[in-house]
Amino acid sequence: MTAGAARILLVTDADLSAGSRGAGRTLVNLFSRYPADALLAVSGSAVSPFTMATGARVLPAAPGIPGRLAKALRGTVGAVDAAWVRWRPVRDEATIRRFDPQLVLAVPTGTVGIALAERYRRASVPQVTYLMDDWMAHAHGPSLAFHAPSRGRALLRESVAWMAISPYLQTSMHAFSGVERPAHVVHNAVALDAGEPAALAAPRTGRVRVAYAGSVWPMHFDAVAAVAQGVQRLRAAGEDIEFVLFTDRFFWGRHAADWTRWDVVDGGLVPYEALGAALGDCDLLLVASSFDPSQAHMSRSSIQTKVTDYMAAGRPMLACGPHDAASHRFLDEHQCAYFAEDPAPAAIDAALRACITSRAAGPALARRAWDVARREHELGAVTTRLYAFLALAAERASAL
Repeated sequence: MTAGAARILLVTDADLSAGSRGAGRTLVNLFSRYPADALLAVSGSAVSPFTMATGARVLPAAPGIPGRLAKALRGTVGAVDAAWVRWRPVRDEATIRRFDPQLVLAVPTGTVGIALAERYRRASVPQVTYLMDDWMAHAHGPSLAFHAPSRGRALLRESVAWMAISPYLQTSMHAFSGVERPAHVVHNAVALDAGEPAALAAPRTGRVRVAYAGSVWPMHFDAVAAVAQGVQRLRAAGEDIEFVLFTDRFFWGRHAADWTRWDVVDGGLVPYEALGAALGDCDLLLVASSFDPSQAHMSRSSIQTKVTDYMAAGRPMLACGPHDAASHRFLDEHQCAYFAEDPAPAAIDAALRACITSRAAGPALARRAWDVARREHELGAVTTRLYAFLALAAERASAL
């Protein structure tokens, strides 16, 4: 084992594969510099073992219940997949025992993640919990099979320390759990090249390209839709402009009729390593946070993974969503984005026109964002702080 690095068992339902996005991509980035022999991961999204690019092993822990069955039962008894995970025998127990973790890092993104954290908890081994969204207290629906709010609260209370994607989420974790824990706020970290991104050199010319990259969950959709329709209206009025959606087949297909109706350009799913170049070939990068009151707890808590990815790309951002969305507050604090905080069509159109008018000033705004990324979210600096926090959590717990 690598000297000085705490042996961490990472337990999550997020996807840790090379093509991961969102929470999984954030985790892949954050642990890209961790010694491979000191990290062992368990993923509820994996059906077979694999090795991460860094060499760390990932053990499979997918529930194994057919999706159709789980979906059919969810409406009457709740999360049967989480209930099954909680009670079934632990897979790869001998491998975990040989690894002998000094710290368990639980990163649940849904009910299965809570169940995995419970099932893979090790006696006398301290646990840290990392949340990226404020979802535990809002996990509604039948709870006969698995009551996520109470089990999530217990998970936070049993942890020796917390990690949160934003300070706003940290506050929610305290309010939800009723306890305080040492906490570390950590966003997605970005690897920066030695020089500046080429996109900072000058604004693009020709057709204006507004782009959104990533998943399109309910916490994003209405804001993405508002801008896509705004672009369509401006184009109908004579502006040379288009909306490009970089996403996978699931999220394209989920709203295919809408994307087609709004003349959205299908950019496909761009590999993460090529994302910066693809974004650099656009004019305006959309950060979308839902206006829907039912999604307020998500919008207000999560600084989205794409925010720092966009900052590193060297093109200006447009943040569309409510003023109190976590991503908006973060970008407003640093004064490094344009904002559209009124979903009314006329307001969206006005915000887009202002961005077009300010096209020549785009590199200056993008440079401000890139400077923030360089100072505060560069991969090396972020991971050094993170690894020190985790090592201290393991040390403090062992001293008790």
